[in-house]
Parts: sequence; C-alpha cells; structure tokens
Amino acid sequence: MIYKTDAVVLRKNKISEADVILTLFTRKLGKIRAVAKGGRKPKASLSPASHIFVFGEFVLVKGKELDRISSADIHESFYSIREDLSKLAYASYFAELCDTVTVEGVTNNRLFDTFLKALSLITHVEDNFELIKLAFQLKLLDYSGFRPELTKCIECNGKKFKKIRFNIEQGGIICDNCFNKSKGNVILIDLTMVKIMRYILKTDIITISKIKLNPLTINRLSYIIDKYILFHLQRKSFKSLEFLNTIKKI
Repeated sequence: MIYKTDAVVLRKNKISEADVILTLFTRKLGKIRAVAKGGRKPKASLSPASHIFVFGEFVLVKGKELDRISSADIHESFYSIREDLSKLAYASYFAELCDTVTVEGVTNNRLFDTFLKALSLITHVEDNFELIKLAFQLKLLDYSGFRPELTKCIECNGKKFKKIRFNIEQGGIICDNCFNKSKGNVILIDLTMVKIMRYILKTDIITISKIKLNPLTINRLSYIIDKYILFHLQRKSFKSLEFLNTIKKI
C-alpha cells in the first residue's frame, strides 16, 4: 500500500553506507519510522529530504517491519538552522522533546503545528530564543497531558496564596497551608511567573515570540520547567538540552 503525509524529520539513524532510518512526525499518522534508501548519498533523490527538521510531503510504501520512503516533496528544509550552532541547539531540543512524547500511530496535530511554528521562529528571529523555548515546552506539556496546574492549589484546590510555591513532582502550585505537608521538590516562585505561564498556555507561540520579558524571570522559569519535564517524562537528561546549555555558556 502506498500513502502520503506531511511530515517533519525528527531524527535519522544510519543503517548502511547508503541508507538511513528517518523518524518522522506526521500530521496524519503521528510518529512513524521509515527507511530512506540512498538517504546518505549526496546525489540520491532522497538525500535532500533525509535531514533533521526537513518538512515536506512524504510518499511511503507499507513494509512488513518498516515502511519505505518512495519520494518527498520538500516544503521547507530549515537549512539555516543547521548552519547556526545556537539555532541548531534549540531546534534539536524541540525535536528530541517531540520524539519523546509522541507515539507511533497516534496523531497530535496541535503539537505538530506548534513544532513547525517553533522551527520557523528559530529560523527567522535573532533573539528571544529562551522565551520561545519556554513557550514550546509549556505547550508540549499541555498537548501531551502534562500541563501544570496554575490556577489553584494542587492539594486543597484553594485559590488564596500569601506565597506561591511550585511543586515539580505533584505538578503545580501549592498554597501556604499545604506547603508544610507536601512532598517533593518545591520551589518558591511569584505571581508574575504564574501569570507568564498562564499567558503562554493560552496564546499562540508566534504572538509570544514578539513580547519582551525580564530575562532573569524567563531564565528562572526555564530552570523550573526543565526540571519539571525531566521528572514527568521520566528522563535523567536530554542530550540536546545538555548541548544547548553548553552552547549558552560559550
């Protein structure tokens, strides 16, 4: 059976001197893995489409174990991302997150569209990368079932706070009364941080990328959400995030 779908390349793995397996995030079928014959040969027809971040319409043939890519019509290669170390680091982290939360055969079109928007932003903007990263992280958590609770206490459902604390393990904010009996990693935050996260969750990532916020606040939130993601996705680390953190120190 032959089928076609829009897809973004999340990852590629060498299987021979000529061929690769591509992990594709598709609009119609969720995540799939497929063989690109000749994907490592510069002059092969599938070579241009066999790079991470490439977005296009892929024509595939069903196989017993893995499907095979027959052809690909590239809509956007996002080539410039691969030419800039900083942009590559951010985009690679986004791709690894998508690879982690997506499931083969299960669609997630909201995440698919947000991932494409994030790649486009990383391509065309020259700053605000940390805010784009934070926005993508929060939306990915939302679209994959890990949205943090930011409107009421996760213990008692109360909405009155003298001080606001964020419980990473329990997944949201916690009030003063419940703080002493709560378990897990609890971090003191402020109302501004909560409002920023609420705003991000209800606002398109393109709009978010145009606003200017205090870099110290964004860095603090990024630190918290990095830890939140590691815990709830049950990961000790992400290679791409380690790479990104190294690049930011240069």
